[in-house]
Amino acid sequence: MVNRRLLINDFKANRLVTASTSIFMAASALLLGLSILLFGTLTSAIDSLMAKALTPDFIQMHTGTIDEERIARFSEKRSDVEALQISRFLNLQNSQVSVGGTSLVDSTQDNGLSVQSPLFDFLIDLDNEAVHPAPGEVYVPVAYIREYGLKVGDLMRIGSETLTIAGFIRDSQMNAMMASSKRFLVSEADYERFKPLGSEEYLIEFRLAEGSDVNAFATAYEDAGLPGNGPTITRTLIMMMNALSDGMMILVILLVSVVVLFISMLSIRYMILTRLEKDKREIGLLKAVGIARREIRGLYFSKYLLLSAVGGLVGIGAAMLIAKPLGAQIRDLYGDGGNMGPIYALMILGALVVEGIILLSVYRTLGRMERMSAVQALYGRGDFGKRKNLYLPIGIITAAAVFMILVPWNIGSTLASPEFVTYMGVGGNSRIRIDIRQTDRIGATAHAVVEELERDERVLDHAVMQTGSYRSELPDGSSYNLLIEQGDHERFPVRYIEGGYPRHAGEIALSVLNASELDLRIGDPIRVFIDVGTDRPVSVPFTVSGIYSDVTNGGKTAKISPTGLDDRTPIMWSIIYVALADERLIDEWIEEYRRIDDAIKAVDIADYIDGLYGQTIRTIRKTAILTVIAASAILFVVLLLLLRLVIWRERSDNSLKKALGFTTREIKKTYLKKTLAYLLPGMAVGILLGLLPGQSLVGAFIGLMGAHGFRFIIDPIGVFATIPLVIAAAAMAATLIGLEEVGRIHAYECLGPQSGDY
Repeated sequence: MVNRRLLINDFKANRLVTASTSIFMAASALLLGLSILLFGTLTSAIDSLMAKALTPDFIQMHTGTIDEERIARFSEKRSDVEALQISRFLNLQNSQVSVGGTSLVDSTQDNGLSVQSPLFDFLIDLDNEAVHPAPGEVYVPVAYIREYGLKVGDLMRIGSETLTIAGFIRDSQMNAMMASSKRFLVSEADYERFKPLGSEEYLIEFRLAEGSDVNAFATAYEDAGLPGNGPTITRTLIMMMNALSDGMMILVILLVSVVVLFISMLSIRYMILTRLEKDKREIGLLKAVGIARREIRGLYFSKYLLLSAVGGLVGIGAAMLIAKPLGAQIRDLYGDGGNMGPIYALMILGALVVEGIILLSVYRTLGRMERMSAVQALYGRGDFGKRKNLYLPIGIITAAAVFMILVPWNIGSTLASPEFVTYMGVGGNSRIRIDIRQTDRIGATAHAVVEELERDERVLDHAVMQTGSYRSELPDGSSYNLLIEQGDHERFPVRYIEGGYPRHAGEIALSVLNASELDLRIGDPIRVFIDVGTDRPVSVPFTVSGIYSDVTNGGKTAKISPTGLDDRTPIMWSIIYVALADERLIDEWIEEYRRIDDAIKAVDIADYIDGLYGQTIRTIRKTAILTVIAASAILFVVLLLLLRLVIWRERSDNSLKKALGFTTREIKKTYLKKTLAYLLPGMAVGILLGLLPGQSLVGAFIGLMGAHGFRFIIDPIGVFATIPLVIAAAAMAATLIGLEEVGRIHAYECLGPQSGDY
């Protein structure tokens, strides 16, 4: 009863400290709990979708004719194959397609038609059921609901024909915008009706027995010489691409939660020390009357234990509320994950761990009171641990706040920058990309475009890239299908992690994922076969000249110079990078070139990035704005508390100064100078931490999808002007308000015990 009364009285007497401590504890539990809840929701929803859709374990995309019986014989001989399915995908020209009255001519996605799969890889509706459209109906990818503001009953136009949107589908393979293709589900009759308007591509799909080695299966497939005129996709890669978009937001929240936990521990520690300074004589009295030191520590600790319980409950409740709007996109794309019980349990466990860490710090800090004797405490001569520099925490917390803001800010500016394409395996320094794919005359069309470019005076530079599928032989004798891009890779280079672009015949550069899977390094040999379709295929020796970052085509590509191969291997697609002398003409130029041929898809590189990462960029930007607000608020509260701590500890000295004739304004000016002396270096250190360790943390995450060698592409105005100004404004507001405490100090206080409230 006595303890309860003491706690209630303490809470009433120290409302600001009590509220601040509770907020820090709640914020720490909130952020870590939120990151666990969102991550669990995301992974659970993706797993549930892939389980209901029966996602293939291995997919070989192929353009051209196929021998289905040969593939079936291979499948029957493999004990690790549970099911085989060959699906069709009808690529359409985006210029011929519109949905809800919006043309897809500017879409960076490869849009096409599919029919419902018979065995697995189902396209499912928003109720997670496989759907079978009636003639005249179409089911549209769920990602396009928000992208184009679609609703059931809207029309989809293909050429001069129309289909009615009957619903929306989740596609476990191509759900995320980062997947560069989208399947529209139609009936078999409509698929055949629209077949003359597109080019057909095959998805050779396998479901493997549980525990099967996908890489071993891929090698066996390639060694069998089966169709491979296209990218190879695995279930792991599909899951990773699905998770990366929203995973980036969760990464940011997790990083912020770690920073907030650090700030909370530091802030609560100094609030406790200030409280102990104020209660020094009361602590001495308790010791003098014989109350054990551990009992005194327990009395104080019970207060923080109660605040931790309240803060933890508030944080968990807030995390559950905030997760609903933040997880809306996850639910739209992947549906509900099913049983949320284990996820909630993990979230509660995470909150308990955070509160436990804070309480451990509290208990260790309270242990300082045991080092002081009763006599020292009663006469005010002792000290709860020497702190030579009371302003250092201002610099540390300022640095932490700046770091907390910079990470999401720099992620957003990097993903939105046209330079980011160099990490994606897309030519850098170009502003326009022309894709030539859905046609049986890729080479002729590319040649015609190049002739037009060479006559166009507006074009500053251009480079043609042509991709084909080639069988290769590794030093150990095993074979592997490589997607090889021929072209002048010097003009618009990608990001090379090691080595450089292939300059001469006989040199080949590999993507990071290919180099890792094939276990090849700079200088290693590899042989590539040309004229494979003839009676005399020729093996050409190559040496690895470079390893580059790439996320396109499953992240598994290779590059050679234009003279590297000379054979009759079909061109799968051609890409032309273009730079204009006057970039203000980009929109007009793109519109003009689109009219040359329906097979041409010309896009601004900035639009290309937005098409793949637009949703992620918008989410990160919202997160960055929220982080700026949160960091500014935290910095304001913490600096206010720290200044009050410093002023309290120096209250007697300030009283003496006033007795000697110093004015309140002069004393405030002294504190302001000292605060600025640590605030400015703190901002500088925070910027440095945000640019270096922050870059490494984000780079490790982005590297999972093949974009290695990551570097922030910073927004100089934001990093060196906007953010410092926001931080400075919050800090100065806290400083000016905190310094008002100086005005409440009286000259006579130096003659007796300290007074005042904290």
